[in-house]
Amino acid sequence: MGLTPILVVEDAAKAIDFYKRAFGAKEIARIAAPGGGLMHGRLELFGSIVVLMDDLPELRAMGVTARPPAFLGGTPVTLHLQVADARSAWDRAIAAGAISLIPLADVFWGERYGRLRDPFGHEWTIAQMLQHLDDDQVRQAAIAATR
Repeated sequence: MGLTPILVVEDAAKAIDFYKRAFGAKEIARIAAPGGGLMHGRLELFGSIVVLMDDLPELRAMGVTARPPAFLGGTPVTLHLQVADARSAWDRAIAAGAISLIPLADVFWGERYGRLRDPFGHEWTIAQMLQHLDDDQVRQAAIAATR
């Protein structure tokens, strides 16, 4: 039960290795596609399941139209990681090869927050709650931040 994102990439085996290094993912399963590549790589990541798969032409022939970010010219989805220590998670991802899009910083809505792109084109935000603000406090902080 739950929501499981399925990420299509150009080299699922390399992506699995990256997510292990970058985010401490634990590999649960790896199923090769009959024609080569990977049709299912299941990871546990921060208590959730993420599935990786290669862009497989044989699946497109069956009606599966999911494509990797490079084919799409970017990604329409951002994966958000809420963590206890954003600096540690950020540094680990950058050291593994992720690229900073929005540098990690303390932001007006009460979090330490940053956005990065992994080597496979998927974008991730990393955040750590620093202080809990109610909706009105966030609106006021947003107004102050944009002045």
